[in-house]
Amino acid sequence: MTDSPVTPKQLDAIREVVNIGAGHAATNLSALTGLRVMISVPRVQWVEADTETLVTLPGTGPLVVVSVPIIGVTDHGGERAALILARETALRMVTLMLRRPVAVDGITELARSALSEMGNIVCAAYVGVLGTFLKRRLMIGTPELAEGERETLAHSVAGLMIETDFTFLDTTFEGVFVLSHTEVSFSTLLRALGFTDVRERAGPASPA
Repeated sequence: MTDSPVTPKQLDAIREVVNIGAGHAATNLSALTGLRVMISVPRVQWVEADTETLVTLPGTGPLVVVSVPIIGVTDHGGERAALILARETALRMVTLMLRRPVAVDGITELARSALSEMGNIVCAAYVGVLGTFLKRRLMIGTPELAEGERETLAHSVAGLMIETDFTFLDTTFEGVFVLSHTEVSFSTLLRALGFTDVRERAGPASPA
């Protein structure tokens, strides 16, 4: 992990944005599942796409990553949003969402569909709030789900990492939401939040 290009004051402002997004995501997940869902945003930090970020990822063992492209921030694109869960956590969440047990030795098509929809809802909620602050109509593309060892998926974590707790009924699950920006789009976000002195290196290139 390298020195953060984001100041603590800027992170505080961004935290307010993502708190609003968390509220919207919780409301939409509650409507989808018929369960009372709560989402907390305890910490926001800047991370780089390297193996050192593995220590900050949720749980242990394999990961599930649901990512979507963000459309409309810049003409060139390159922005993405992603929801990252430990695979064991993801399967437990699907069990609650579907109200039926799911296989623990792999993700079935039904589970993939449920996780993709959950990731889509969470990402859309955050991106919608982002668009409000940027005064732009942002959209998200088709969600993509990947599962595998955390070392293989470490490149999915680059940019703003939001550590999030999902509570379904009385069960709490740890997850991570990531916003990957280009330098131009992240500088635009900081200026929209009222920061005039923005460092030029204010965002990573989009992870491959």
